[in-house]
Amino acid sequence: MFKILILAYLIGQDPTATQKTFQMQRTFDSMEECKAELNLQTRGNGTYDVLYEFVGDMNFKWDWLTAGCRNDETGEEYLINPSYPLGKPEELEDVDVEKKLNVI
Repeated sequence: MFKILILAYLIGQDPTATQKTFQMQRTFDSMEECKAELNLQTRGNGTYDVLYEFVGDMNFKWDWLTAGCRNDETGEEYLINPSYPLGKPEELEDVDVEKKLNVI
C-alpha cells in the first residue's frame, strides 16, 4: 500500500519548530498510481493539485516543505519539493529543514 505524505509547517512561524507530517486519506496499490496522483497538475500554473487542496483544506495556515509517496512495508519512497518561482518565503530563508516524511 502506498500513501501520500506531506511535510508542512505553520506559515509565518519557525518551520523547524512547527513542521509536521500529514497523511492523505487515499491509498494506492502501486507507486506509479501514487506518483500520478501526487504529480497531477490541472491548473495550468505549475501547482500540484494535491498540495493546492492540502493548503486550502488547512485554511492557508500550513505550507508544504516536501511531499511524497511511501510504502511503509518496503521503504520505497518518492519525493517532490517546491520550486519557489517567486522566491522562498521569509521564514524559510537560511533555514535548513530536514525533509523527512515521518508520521508520528
